[in-house]
Amino acid sequence: MKNLAVAILLLCLCGCGYHFPGKGGSLPGDVEKLYLPLFVNQSTEPQIENLLSNDVSEVFARNGNISQVGSEQLAEAVLDGVISSYSSRAISYDKNDDISEYRATMVIDVALRQVADGRLLWQGSVSWSNEYLADDDKTVQEDLERDAIEEISQRLSEELLSRLLDDF
Repeated sequence: MKNLAVAILLLCLCGCGYHFPGKGGSLPGDVEKLYLPLFVNQSTEPQIENLLSNDVSEVFARNGNISQVGSEQLAEAVLDGVISSYSSRAISYDKNDDISEYRATMVIDVALRQVADGRLLWQGSVSWSNEYLADDDKTVQEDLERDAIEEISQRLSEELLSRLLDDF
C-alpha cells in the first residue's frame, strides 16, 4: 500500500508539470544565446561589479539551456544589470556597546532584452543579505566583509537565474 501511495504521488508530481525551482526550462522568450555585459556598479563599494558579473556568468554557464556569447551581435538577448546598492550596517552589539555583528546587503536591478527588436523580456530586482562578525583587527574585519560580499554575489547569481527560469 505504501508503494502504491508513493507511485501515485510521483505520477501526480510529474503530471502537473512540477519542477524544482531554477530548473524550469528556458529563459523568457525561449532565449538560448545570451550576452552578459559587465554589471554597472552604482554603489560605493569598489569593484564588486567584477565579482558579481563573474558569478552570474559562472552560474548561467552551468545551465545547459543557455549559451553565452561574446558580443551582442551574436546574441538573441542581452542581460543588463546594475548594482543599485550595497550597504553594511551594524545589527548587534555586545555588553560594552561595541559592534559584534554586521549585515551586508546588495540589491541588483536586471533587464533581459531581445536583441532583434529591443523588446523587454524580463525585468526585476533581486536582493540578498548576509551577516558577518565584527573584529577589532581592521584587516580581519575587511576579510570578513569581503567573504560576506562573495557569498552575497554567489547567492544573488543563483537567485537571478532561478527567477529568470521560473519567470517570476
